[in-house]
Amino acid sequence: MAFNYRPSSDKEILSKKKAYSLPVSMVFSYIRKTYSETIVLDPTTNFSNVKIPRAVEKKINIANLKKELSKKIDTSGLTIQFGNGSGTGGSTINAAETAKQENATRFVCEQFIESNRFPRDNEIEKIYPKFDDGWSETFRMQAEALKKWLKTNRGYEYSRDQGIMPFVEKIALTKCGVRTKDSWNPADIYLVKKNKKPGIQEKLTKIGNMEAEPSAKLDALNDYMKDLFVKRELIGISLKKLGKSVSLEPTNVDGIKVEKISMVKGSLRCDLDLKPNGEFNTGELAFALNVSGNVVNVQIRAFSGGERESTQMDMTGSGAAAKLGKVSSREALDPFLTKYGLKRRMATQIPKVGQFTKDDINFYVNEQKKLAKYSIDGMKVYFGKNDWAKTFEKARKLELDNNRTASQLSSKLQCFQWIEILNTLQSKKALNEFLNVAYYGAKKQYATAGPFLKIS
Repeated sequence: MAFNYRPSSDKEILSKKKAYSLPVSMVFSYIRKTYSETIVLDPTTNFSNVKIPRAVEKKINIANLKKELSKKIDTSGLTIQFGNGSGTGGSTINAAETAKQENATRFVCEQFIESNRFPRDNEIEKIYPKFDDGWSETFRMQAEALKKWLKTNRGYEYSRDQGIMPFVEKIALTKCGVRTKDSWNPADIYLVKKNKKPGIQEKLTKIGNMEAEPSAKLDALNDYMKDLFVKRELIGISLKKLGKSVSLEPTNVDGIKVEKISMVKGSLRCDLDLKPNGEFNTGELAFALNVSGNVVNVQIRAFSGGERESTQMDMTGSGAAAKLGKVSSREALDPFLTKYGLKRRMATQIPKVGQFTKDDINFYVNEQKKLAKYSIDGMKVYFGKNDWAKTFEKARKLELDNNRTASQLSSKLQCFQWIEILNTLQSKKALNEFLNVAYYGAKKQYATAGPFLKIS
């Protein structure tokens, strides 16, 4: 059900002419007058289900609220419950909101696993004030799934901003050569056994202070954390907002399984046509993968819209496949490409806006002609309907005044090299191996990555 309609007046409710518009309009007026809050309804129903914002729960429980309403309104046929509806939380992604969401998960899991109770909504609201019904269900499902996975294990400290999580990450970043935390381990919260924590911290400190290369210390760190993960003594957990189901996947704990991955026929596209507004139809090289019967969509493009920004590879599952993420270029892709003498084309190698020379122009025109002849995994690349030389000329003029066109053109020229890479790997019979590296790289599974439990 889509509880996302927040009426602004009782007259607005009556104007909808639903079966329960009259009593619901009276409920609205009472809640607005008494608590200065707005009820939430599902616009696709007859309004028989009414959600009262959780802020009201701080002042009265649901049983007493129903009694008060029934004194003034005929509420027969109505289902009245506390809830914020959908769309109030998580509509914008930023670090502050993400921190609140992850801390709310941390708190709910701690209460449910250690005390066998779900916290009240107003307790969660203190941590994440904007949480809606979708997030409420996510927190519940995450806690239940984690408790089931832990079995009888209890006695944990639950960490995000304080405790073992920043302690572990500081060692990885300052001692073990890790550049960015998420490229090594995307865990959002950590659990550590309270009675084991002092010994674990001591051993982690010793690893960080070893007389060895950072790469060797990182290997030692990962091996130790894998051992702790298996023993359920230190567990990093990666979180996602959930849909109707939940899955748990231990990651980077055992060896990586080699999949038979193939490209979906007809999916390889690098559309070079321009729209009437002077921008490209897309700014990407795209293709789809078949991974054990699941379709995974791949994009290679610039994600921030900079005029000259290096591309990234991103994977998104469809159907039963889960959301994956951006492939870690430095940790997953580059080491593999280096084995075959290959390199990605970076934004710094693309001429700046307005500075294409005649040689540059000829190079990219001829490159596309060469790429158009390739057949990769049994298919040609779709480059659009229009002549590239003419489109390229227009794009070079348009990018002078349109940053988006500039960003897209830069991406396309970088993606030309990606097509060359795919073709070269195919000729060396290494395409399936590369697709495995990329697929597991999106899942943050590669030789130098740390162990974590993915809840999605």
